[in-house]
Formats: sequence, C-alpha cells, structure tokens
Amino acid sequence: MQALSRILKSWSLEFKTMAEEELNKDRLALALEAAGLDLWENDLVTGEVTRKAVKTFAELGYSEEEALACIDGQFAFVHPEDVPLVKTAINEHLTGVKPEYRCEFRLKAKDGSWVWYANYGKIMQSSNYKHGKRFVGVTFNINNRKCQENELRLINLKLAEQNELLERLNNTLRESEDKFRTTFDFNPDAVAISRLDDGCYVDINQGFTRITGFSRDEVIGKTVLELNLWRDPADRSILVQGLREKGFYQNLETQFRLKNGSIITALISARLISLKGVKHLLSVTRDITELKKSEYEKLKFEKLESLGVLAGGIAHDFNNILTGIMGNISFAKIFLDTTHKSNKPLAQAERAAVRAGELAHQLLTFARGGQPIKHVVSLKHLIDEALSFVLRGSNVKGIVDIPDSIHALEADEGQMTQVFHNIIINATQAMPGGGVLTVSARNELLKEKNAFSLPPGPYLRLTFLDQGCGISTDDLKKIFDPYFTTKSTGTGMGLSSVHSIVHRHGGHIQAASSVGKGTTFIIHLPSIGKASAHYQEETSGQPVGKHIGGSILVMDDEEMIIKVASSMLAHLGYIVTTCSNGEETIDRYKASMDSDTPFLAVIMDLTIPGGVGGKQAAEQILSQFPNACLIVSSGYSNDPIMSNYRDYGFSGAIAKPYNIQKFQEVLDYALRHCESGSDLTY
Repeated sequence: MQALSRILKSWSLEFKTMAEEELNKDRLALALEAAGLDLWENDLVTGEVTRKAVKTFAELGYSEEEALACIDGQFAFVHPEDVPLVKTAINEHLTGVKPEYRCEFRLKAKDGSWVWYANYGKIMQSSNYKHGKRFVGVTFNINNRKCQENELRLINLKLAEQNELLERLNNTLRESEDKFRTTFDFNPDAVAISRLDDGCYVDINQGFTRITGFSRDEVIGKTVLELNLWRDPADRSILVQGLREKGFYQNLETQFRLKNGSIITALISARLISLKGVKHLLSVTRDITELKKSEYEKLKFEKLESLGVLAGGIAHDFNNILTGIMGNISFAKIFLDTTHKSNKPLAQAERAAVRAGELAHQLLTFARGGQPIKHVVSLKHLIDEALSFVLRGSNVKGIVDIPDSIHALEADEGQMTQVFHNIIINATQAMPGGGVLTVSARNELLKEKNAFSLPPGPYLRLTFLDQGCGISTDDLKKIFDPYFTTKSTGTGMGLSSVHSIVHRHGGHIQAASSVGKGTTFIIHLPSIGKASAHYQEETSGQPVGKHIGGSILVMDDEEMIIKVASSMLAHLGYIVTTCSNGEETIDRYKASMDSDTPFLAVIMDLTIPGGVGGKQAAEQILSQFPNACLIVSSGYSNDPIMSNYRDYGFSGAIAKPYNIQKFQEVLDYALRHCESGSDLTY
C-alpha cells in the first residue's frame, strides 16, 4: 500500500507539473500574440517541431494546411541569398559560438513577394527530463522597419551623392575662381570690371595698367568719364546700349586716350555680369594700333600690286613701241654723215626715247614679273655713287655716316640705285635754298614680333635726314601712293617705286616729318650678316667683235618689231627669216637643221599672248638641239628670265627697247661664245 501511495503521489506531481507548463505556454502564447510575435519550438532530441509558427505563414498568405505541409521544407521559402546566413546563425548557436540565435531574412509570400522577418531563439533545458533539450524562439515581421531602413539608406546614399557633388562643385568653383583670377591678372589685354550705370571701375588687371599707363590706385573707384579714357564718349554709349539689349558686345573698334595723352586704336568686347545684385560689365580691350598700321600697309601694297599688273602690261607695250622708234632712229643715223643737219635732232630724239625707256622701267617695278634679281652689293658704294650723281651741281651737301663694319646686302643693284636716287632727288627738291642731307646706316638685329612685321634676323637700318620744308601730316599718309605728288611737274611715281622696291627686297620703309624742319626716311633691309671685305665694280662689258653672214630666225608677235629687227640684221649682213609664234619657230628651226643653211641663232620674244612664248619654244628646241644658239628678247626687262637666261638655256638676252648698236653687240657676242658658255646681257 505504501508503494502504491508513492506511485500515485509521483503521478500526481508529474501531472501537476505538466499542467503548469501547458498553462505557462498558453500564457506565453497569448502574450506573444499580443506583441505580434509567433512562437516556435523544436525538440533537439527527437527533431520534432513541437510548436509551429503558423501565424507567420498565415501572414504570408498561406492556409493552415499549406503552412503545416511546408514546415519541414521551410528553407524553400527563404530567399536564396539569405539561406546561408540563416544556417550559419543556427549553427553558431547550436555549437555554442553564440549564446543566442538571431537572424533576419526574407520569406516568400504566396503572391511571390518577399517579406522581411526576424528570428530570435535559444536552447532551453526542459524541466521534464523526458523532453530533453528544446530550441525555442519567436518570429516576427520586420518588413516595415526594413523598408524604412532601406528608404533611410537610399536617403543617406542620395545625401552622400549630393554632398560629393557639392564638394566637387565647390572645388570646381574654387578652380574656376583661380583660373579666372589667373586669366584676369595675366591677360596681356586690358581687362576691367566696371559698373554699368556710371562706369566706375571696381577691378583692373596688369594689362590695363600697362596699356593705359594708369596705376591701379589711379583707376579703382574712378569712372571712365573722370579718367577721360574714351576719345569719343558716344562709343561707350553704343557699347552700353548693345549690352542692355543682348547682354554682350563683341569687337567694337574705338579709340582710347592714354595717360600720356596719346591715342590708340583698340578692339573692345564686353559682357554683363552681376556682382551682389548690381549690374557690371566685364570688358577686354586689345590694342590694335600696330595691327591697323600693318593693315594699312597691306592695303597699300595690294593697291600697288593691282596697279603693277596694269603698269607691267603698259610698260611691255610701251617698250615694243619704243623699240620701233629707237631702232629706226639708230638705223637712220647710220645712213647720215655726222655733219648732216638731221643728225642732231635724231640724237635728241634717241635720247628722249632712252628717257622714255627709263620711265617704262619704273613702271615695270610694279609688275608682278619684276622681282629683283639679287646679288651681294656694298651699301656704302651704292650710296656714294647715288649722292655723287644726284648732288652734282646742286647747293645741297651730302654727309655720309656709314662705318666700315656695315654689313653687305643682297639686292638688285639697279633697283636699289633707283630707290636712293628718288629719295635724294626728293631731298634736294625740298631744299631749293640749299642745306645738308645726312645719310647714315647701322647694323640692326630685329627680333620676332618687331614693329615692322619683318622676319627676325640681321638688317641694315638706313636713314636719310634732310633739312627741307617738311611734309604735312595729311600728305605724309599718302606719299607712297601711286601718282600722288605735291609738285606741279611730278609724276607721283618716285616714292611709289621706292616703296615697291623696298618691299620686294623683304624690307620696310617709313617716313617722319615736321613742317619747316625736314623729313626723315628710315629703311630696313635684310643684310647678309657680315661686312663686305671689298667691293669690286662689275665691268661694263668686254670688247665685242663682229660676225657677218648666215641665217637668223626672228620670232615676235609685233609686226613693227619684226620689220625693225629684219632691217637691222639685213644691214649687218644676215639672212633673216621671221615668224610670229613659238610653234612656227620650232618647226622652222627643225627644218633648217635638216637643210644646208641651218639657223646660226634664233632671237625670240619671251611673251606671245595666247601662244607659245620664247621660254616654252626654247625648251622644245634645246631638248632636240642642245647646242642651239638662242637669244631671248622682252619688253619685260625685269623678268627673272632676262637676268638668269642661262638657267633657261638661252645664250644671250636683249631688253627692249634697243638700238642697232646693242643689237649687234649681243648677237655677235652670243654667236662667238655660244659654245664656250660665255654670255652678255643688255
């Protein structure tokens, strides 16, 4: 009985304990449900799920049957990315690495969406030893929190991006300010900031002070009217009006008055800016005074060039006419005794024709084909000869200040002599009562971007200073213009020729003058960079013999020239054949070489309008007959072929107009020395 009593008592206590545990579980479940938590429990001994988180699956949209059916495969509902995290968290707690099990993961709802949940659990020892160890925990929905966290994270990311962008903008702004300040301060142009309404300056750069001559302290706080910078204040009104209409103005050409009172031509561009809510204008002003001078020089040269085309054609035709006149006069004199009363008038007419030829030569200076034929010459020698020739018999004294160290130059001696003659003649005419003309020269090394727009290198600086009546300011601007003259008997060609020749020699000429005090001409010419050890005069020629007999072919498109040349050659004893173009010349020369009377020489005009000229005809003849004796003739006496005829295969050259003496000398000399390669040019 005692044994049975103990058994019953034991059962009674066990049932009481089980009842209390069930009661506690119910109470806990009620509390958890009120807190929104879903209790779950696993028996770690048997592996049985003793309490299932059915509420969680209900929230996900699953029925109780569906929830019970998927308990064993619950990892299938966990997001694939979260499965490793869940398993790791469980394992760390079961193995004692962590005292609690905590994990956040996503579960798949029935509609396919993913919902965030959290699991908190812990291993507990049951008071009923039969039950062994239990794994107890709760599951609760954290989706709202996760969404808020995600929104917060996105906001933080956005804020971080905006902060980064703001930092970049600040850095860019600082860099922009630095660049603006650097550009502002070190811009070689005049940069200024001034108020739009009254023109008061608030900032200027170093270029402004350098160009205007005003210091910074003299400008800041002053208005443009107070400084009297604008030569014509109406120009500023035009600028301001354009700024008000468009907000900017580009390239307004105007003039400014500097601190020293001088006037410059400038190009100003401006844009409206706002400083502390007040409209200002940011202006950039460039000094284009020298550029305008260069443009004027270029325009003047282009005018000379266009006139040169006309002048060259006129001179060519004029020389052809003069050839007929001079040739016939010289031919007529042969038949007259020196005592004949017609001899003197013919001689005077011949001299007049020579003077006319000199005028044609000046016209040729403007022709495009009239480039100078240069060789090394001594400047002092040319100056001495020019002064001696022009001042002979005048009451003007010439003083030469040219040191022995002066460099030589490469120039066309004839053209450069013409330059010096014209300037010296102008000086003597400006001093009718007498005076002194001083000619000086110095070596000078020009750098890049010099005031004359010339290439850098060694130059000669040649100065002509007279004590004459001077030239007015208005006339001084036009003295190099073609046909401009202040003299009743002048042609206006002298200084125009001077300007053209100097320019063609790669130099620069300028003039300065004061009325009543005199005029100064300054010429810069490229030098060879070293002094000429000595100057050796060229001989005027060598003794000329005479060659009589044989056939000569003459090609010219002017009938008058054909007749004059034929008469001269016939008088000299030659048999003359004539033609008017290059094609006929080539055919006749080829035919003569197959005959018993080949041509001794061919005299051919350089230019045949609309046909083959002397240069092309000579090339074809020499290609088959390299020993042909060819003489070139032209009214373009300045053509490079006339001076360098050997380079083109010719044996001689004669410039129009010519007389019978020159004609005979060139022809005889060319025939005699054709094979030896000697030459003669007239």
